[in-house]
Amino acid sequence: MSVMNSCAEAVEDVLAYLAKYMIGRDVASYCELATHIGLTDDDMRRHPELSDPYILVNNDFSLLTVFEVQGCYQILAPDEFATLIDNLRVRQNGYMRRHGHTLVFSLERDPERATDELIRLAEPQIRAARRIGLNTEDIILDRIARNAPLVAWEQNLLVVYTHTTVMSKDERKDEFKQRSREAVEHKLPPIGYGQTPASIMLALKDRHDMMLERILHDFEHCGPNGRPGVMLRRLDVADAVRAVRIMVNRERTSQKFRPALLGEKITPHGRADPHDVSDLVAPLLSYQICANDVITSRELVQTDELYHGVLSMELGPADLLPFADLFTSVERTIPWRIRYDLTPCGLDAMRGRQMMTAFAGVFPANREIRQSLVDLEARSKTDAILSMKVTVSTWAATERECRRRMAALEKALQAWGACQVTSVHGDPVAAWASSIPAFTSKNVANRLTPPLSDALSMLPLQRPATPWGGGGNLLMRTPDGKIYPIQIGGRLQDTWIELYAGTPGSGKSGMLSTTAMAVMHNAGAARLPLHVTVEVGTSAIGQIDLIRDSLPASRKSEAVYLQLENSSRYMVNIFDTQLGARHPSQQEHDFQVDFLNLLCCDPDTKNVPGDCARANEMLVRLAYDDRSETSPHLYEPNVCPEVDRILDENGLRASRDAKWWECATWWEITDLLFTAGHHRAASVAQRQAVPVLPDFNAYLHHEKIRHLFGNARIDGDGEPVLSYMDRCFAVANNSYALFQGRTRFELDSQTRVVAINLNNVIGNKSPQGELRTAIMYMFGRFMAAKNYFLRQDSLLPMVPPLYHDYHLARIADVKEEIKSIVFDETHNAGGYKPFIATLIKDGREGRKWGIRIVSATQYFSDHPQELRAAATNIYLMRGGNAQDEAILREEFTLSEEAIRRLQREAVGPGPDGVNFLALVKTKLGFVAQMLTNTVGPIELWAFSTTLQDVALRDLLAQRVGIYAARSILARRFPAGTAMPTIEKMRLAANDDSGTSIVQELANKLLHAYLADTQLIEDMS
Repeated sequence: MSVMNSCAEAVEDVLAYLAKYMIGRDVASYCELATHIGLTDDDMRRHPELSDPYILVNNDFSLLTVFEVQGCYQILAPDEFATLIDNLRVRQNGYMRRHGHTLVFSLERDPERATDELIRLAEPQIRAARRIGLNTEDIILDRIARNAPLVAWEQNLLVVYTHTTVMSKDERKDEFKQRSREAVEHKLPPIGYGQTPASIMLALKDRHDMMLERILHDFEHCGPNGRPGVMLRRLDVADAVRAVRIMVNRERTSQKFRPALLGEKITPHGRADPHDVSDLVAPLLSYQICANDVITSRELVQTDELYHGVLSMELGPADLLPFADLFTSVERTIPWRIRYDLTPCGLDAMRGRQMMTAFAGVFPANREIRQSLVDLEARSKTDAILSMKVTVSTWAATERECRRRMAALEKALQAWGACQVTSVHGDPVAAWASSIPAFTSKNVANRLTPPLSDALSMLPLQRPATPWGGGGNLLMRTPDGKIYPIQIGGRLQDTWIELYAGTPGSGKSGMLSTTAMAVMHNAGAARLPLHVTVEVGTSAIGQIDLIRDSLPASRKSEAVYLQLENSSRYMVNIFDTQLGARHPSQQEHDFQVDFLNLLCCDPDTKNVPGDCARANEMLVRLAYDDRSETSPHLYEPNVCPEVDRILDENGLRASRDAKWWECATWWEITDLLFTAGHHRAASVAQRQAVPVLPDFNAYLHHEKIRHLFGNARIDGDGEPVLSYMDRCFAVANNSYALFQGRTRFELDSQTRVVAINLNNVIGNKSPQGELRTAIMYMFGRFMAAKNYFLRQDSLLPMVPPLYHDYHLARIADVKEEIKSIVFDETHNAGGYKPFIATLIKDGREGRKWGIRIVSATQYFSDHPQELRAAATNIYLMRGGNAQDEAILREEFTLSEEAIRRLQREAVGPGPDGVNFLALVKTKLGFVAQMLTNTVGPIELWAFSTTLQDVALRDLLAQRVGIYAARSILARRFPAGTAMPTIEKMRLAANDDSGTSIVQELANKLLHAYLADTQLIEDMS
């Protein structure tokens, strides 16, 4: 029986071999990927951040690692890009002259995958909306639908190979012998179809790692004038294999596909074979990638649902042109992929031809051929000469469309410096495999022998780079259609300080709303973030209305819009402390000093006199010492009815004798109420215990203050400092009812998103008016964000142990959240130093508090230099301002090309969105790119603040709900406004209609919607 089995197995092996190599090869046989190398102890010591392996192994023992080539960090002019290429040439000249390594570059652009990619990137936002309970999925999906026709999925890869030829012949021989001995010693069983350690040659790993580090360093640091060069992101093994499999069979590969890897737990699979244990290990990567077969149709290859055509370059460009020229000449609707294989020592493969031309070159017809080889030989003394092969692929659902796309690609390649290509190959599957990076190291294209600099200039290196290639909460695009995610408040930035600049009509308000919505839908969020906007105007009312409309009725209080007025109704004491704290935390203390400094600012110089700042430091400490220890306020009945009621109703008044009540302080009442569990009443009682602004006039006469500052004068010989400060405080007490006394206004404890409109409390454009505006910005910041700055190490030392558990729970509640403080139209504040100092301090220390600071103004120059230097994200919405451009040149060393594009492209909203210049500082480097914010019609209607549009939206929402109302309006008025229609209806209206124009339009839209809904129901 065993003899029969052996014979049957032998026959099966022979038939399999014949089928694979003589009758027809299956797709997997073209794929060279076998297994991977896991992370070693040395990897973890050198790179503790690594969590996944990054080295793949081919079936010929060569090693490869895949990088994502994001592109250039910054916008470069043609001459600057030429400098980058030359810098890269100098860096690579050494190792590109030696055998042993191959570089494969590949760019793929697929408009047909745009929607899938946008949905993948937006999926965390959709899940966040569901967890939070925000009914905003329609807005997210609408943004996807609006952007999908304008973008394409794009993947730019670099594959770095290290071949066994990097070792000498003796080294290779010794290594193979050693591996054979180890296999015998460890009794390694035969594994013919699975991943096996026998495929791994660890002796290559050190050389491979050295090459990877060199490649990373060279590309990152090759920029002109010391600027960063090309951004690379190393892919782990799973991501690399997934990318290859999608290129092989995109129809049947999920974005969540993950290969089974060597060393992972595997369920036994397949047929048990006593002579082969492949069923006990992970299958070869080639089998996992090639789960389908293909058929050929002349020069085309057909997978499940697609036809693939391949062109290979026969002759390189006669006139060298950059890749950007080819990119723009290919139709935007065509999916395509280009692959370049760069191998060192290109002249070595030409030695035989050189000998032939040495003889044949004596004939006149052959002299030019001989001279070209002579020129290459001379060029090789300064430039490495490479062997380069180039293939280009496209695909379509039908054979006819695939051939049309191939013809369009061929024309674009011919226009790219007069290249010549062919679509005829002996083996169409081999040609198709040659177009897929990392799939195989073989390439059927004709060998070209360009100098290194020429080859580099043809590569797709000048694409706009994003540090967040893996995804972010803000989805933008480049003007030429690359999807560009940005992570607001991400780990790639040490601080989060964002600056916006844009004149009215530039799209700045829309950009602020877009980023606000990105923060609201941050991945992993389970509730609305803490977010406050302080503005002059009504730009943020659309955000608040959108959030309120999208929340259930019971949660409307989580988003609030305040039209601030200078009245006691909104009175908040800036000297309030955290519950139980007799003194402010250091952060609160610094803010209070800055606030007093702002009250003392000289409107002419916009600075606070030096002695005033020092006096305010002492005043704040003195005030709290006095109110908590020296002369605390005594409790008085009938001051706080709420406190009195709780004391009476809960027996707390009866729990103490009359003598205790005669000398009881408000601090003691606070402690009593807190101990009894009445936290709300305790906080109300504490308001009577802390200092208030009018107290500071009296403290100016304290002996400690007079001793130090009694003889001090403004500027040495002007008005006495204490007299000046007394006047400033008196003016503030008389001018600002908002903060002249004890707190009366407080936000609901459930409120998380707040917008404060300062329009009714700011000053005019005079120096005194700008000072008043700056004071109001500071007050608004304290009013809404005073509880954002909670940390255990700064707060607990300030409160008695009684309050520790209470505050620990509060700190834990907000510790992991990103909290945003947004100041809009800050040019109205006039650049007063204390206000700017608060912004910078909040921004620089914001990371430890989890706080993101945003400042928006009309011109970039309106932002003070200190704030510009500290900013991490800068968005310039309009170009053409000479002062702003000078700042970009001098402070940010931005290229002239970037400034030209800002002038030319950032001109305000257009039919496809708003272009703007983004400057982003990250741990990876400084990025400068032109981007586009394209908003869908549903989002436009959601953020609309036009009176008639809001009224129309509200009328429809009352009848069919906000979700359906936004959909109706977006379909009927995709521009985001119904004003043209309303104006036409108003002109044609009858005087006796009895119905407003907006109501009439709402009724028409509702009738059409209900009719369509009924028709759909009837059809179903």
